[in-house]
Amino acid sequence: MARGRVRYKRRRSSKGFLWIFLLLLLIGAGVFIYFSPLFEKIPPKISISNKIYANQNTPIKFKIEDNVKLKSAKVILSNGSLEVPIYAENFLLPEAKKEIEIKIPKDIIKKSKKWDIYIIVKDSSFWKIFGNEAKAKAQLIIDNTPPHVNIIAKSPSIRKGGTALIIYKVDDESLKNTYVEVNGLEFKPIKYKKDNIYATLFVWPFNEDNLKAKIIASDRAGNKKIVTININRLFKKYKVSKIKATDKFINGKISELASSDSDYADITDKLQKFKAVNEDMRAKNEELIHRLSKKVTPFKNSWYIKPFKPLKGATLVADFGTKRFYYYKDKDNIISTSYHLGYDLASIKHDNIYSSNNGIVVFTGFNGIYGNMPLIDHGFGLYTLYGHCSNVLVQKGDFVKAGSIIAKTGMTGLALGDHLHFGVLVQGVEVYPLEWMRKDWIVQNILDIFKKADKIINSN
Repeated sequence: MARGRVRYKRRRSSKGFLWIFLLLLLIGAGVFIYFSPLFEKIPPKISISNKIYANQNTPIKFKIEDNVKLKSAKVILSNGSLEVPIYAENFLLPEAKKEIEIKIPKDIIKKSKKWDIYIIVKDSSFWKIFGNEAKAKAQLIIDNTPPHVNIIAKSPSIRKGGTALIIYKVDDESLKNTYVEVNGLEFKPIKYKKDNIYATLFVWPFNEDNLKAKIIASDRAGNKKIVTININRLFKKYKVSKIKATDKFINGKISELASSDSDYADITDKLQKFKAVNEDMRAKNEELIHRLSKKVTPFKNSWYIKPFKPLKGATLVADFGTKRFYYYKDKDNIISTSYHLGYDLASIKHDNIYSSNNGIVVFTGFNGIYGNMPLIDHGFGLYTLYGHCSNVLVQKGDFVKAGSIIAKTGMTGLALGDHLHFGVLVQGVEVYPLEWMRKDWIVQNILDIFKKADKIINSN
């Protein structure tokens, strides 16, 4: 009887251990399934815009990704009455990210201009046997028509090194970008009066003999329209000069400037030092000026500008655009070259410098060869620069009114005598200052063009 009870207890104990083992096995399997990448529960991600524009040459683009591995993707187009599969792929390689481009079949383009895109993506998880699934929907608009561009008004001419104004209209519901391109430089327009009308100043670079100016407009489908700007060209020849680099100049101003900048302070050879300051430091200083003067500040209803007269009773002592060759001892021993990118004006020592127009000060401080220098934004991409000042009376962020005294002339930077270096820039490009100092030029090439455009715009 005792033996029977022992056997019974052993059988009960064995069954208990078996059930515990099975329970632990099930728990382990559950934990494995829950945490294993093979049974992950996160669906794939589809990155696509809500509205897509495309043409027969521009493919549909979207990105899919999964935290482990993508399994398949398919794309269906529907216009309400017709469903067309245009893409299906099973991914054999273990990809977690993929960018997909689908060229639209020509028969699809002919059938309808508007479609709905349905994207279905699955991953390789066993959580739902066939994988986690993600779906996305977007609107596809097929557009094969480039923007329509119409020039409303433009300056009658442009001088080499000078500025012109153009106002034009772009018709395209899906316009993405428009700008004026001149010899590879982009001039950004602002909207003028209406959403589809644009205005910008543009420049013919002073150191380029040829002018290739055009309006470029692109829409979201990838269609592009290019319109050549036909404008009367006034060729101007800029001066060339040879300047002697004396030991006094090198040991004085050049050494002083070199020692102020760690990039050039350790140069001992005097000719190398001169070249480094005149070319490398100059390029560094001008890069700052170009960067700060690229922004196009829009205006509300109209833009009015008066002739600039920064220094009363001034004498012109150095011209704009002059190519300077510096020689040492012998005129044939050229050691450095540079361009002079402004007007040098002189009057009396520490004379008042005026801002002839309203503006916002975007920079004040010491800028290498330009010395103490305020830079002012007058809106519409037009900036003025005042170099070599002994004292600057404005600060960055100040609003200056027309007629305000902003600084005093001096000889800071690369200047041997007290004078003002007056520069004018349009969207980061130096231009011929004299144009902006003449009332007749401003009226004929800027103000009258706005008036002409206003009449045409208001009549429509």
